[in-house]
Amino acid sequence: MDKKMERRKSMIRAARKLFSLHGFEKTTMQKIADESNVGVATLFRHFPKKEHLIIEVVKEVIEQQVPHFEAIIQSNKKGIEKVDDMLNTYIKYILEEDRDSIKLLETFEMYIVFMPIESELLDEIRKSYKKISDMILSIIIEGKEDGSIQLSLSNEIAASTILNMFGTAVKKYSLYNILPEDVISPVPKKEHLILVKDLFLSYLQGKQ
Repeated sequence: MDKKMERRKSMIRAARKLFSLHGFEKTTMQKIADESNVGVATLFRHFPKKEHLIIEVVKEVIEQQVPHFEAIIQSNKKGIEKVDDMLNTYIKYILEEDRDSIKLLETFEMYIVFMPIESELLDEIRKSYKKISDMILSIIIEGKEDGSIQLSLSNEIAASTILNMFGTAVKKYSLYNILPEDVISPVPKKEHLILVKDLFLSYLQGKQ
């Protein structure tokens, strides 16, 4: 990796750290420059607006699952087993080390409601989600071909359910576990997500 690319990566890492700690609005470009040990003018040359950095950080968070999904796709398992592995990857989001990522995604979703971002920048987020969606779709198709998935729904709807519904549920469950126990009672547990996962797998296998 050349020095220019490494410097850019360093800026994104610094932005991700500060966004996680202070949120998007309270994190200034000057603070990001200081954290990454560059001048603010240098930071602006790489990222003309803070929104560009926000998009890069969110893309990184979304696509951090890609290597795991690629390994799942390349395995010799049946389609339904690959779906199981993929859902388990989502469930890992409730682990302590992933909570900053979840908080960033949730914060971003709220941020763009009140602070609209240019459509061209949001297209980059859509591309990241589509990359994940296409990987899920390929597993659904494979499962139908090998007979392990018996589903009357379209492949696209099944893939969308995994990405949107199950992924959102995992994020919400994880955030609930951050809150004090007296705020939400009972606080959802990892076992609840596993139950939802097993019900979904049964549905995909035509056992409903």
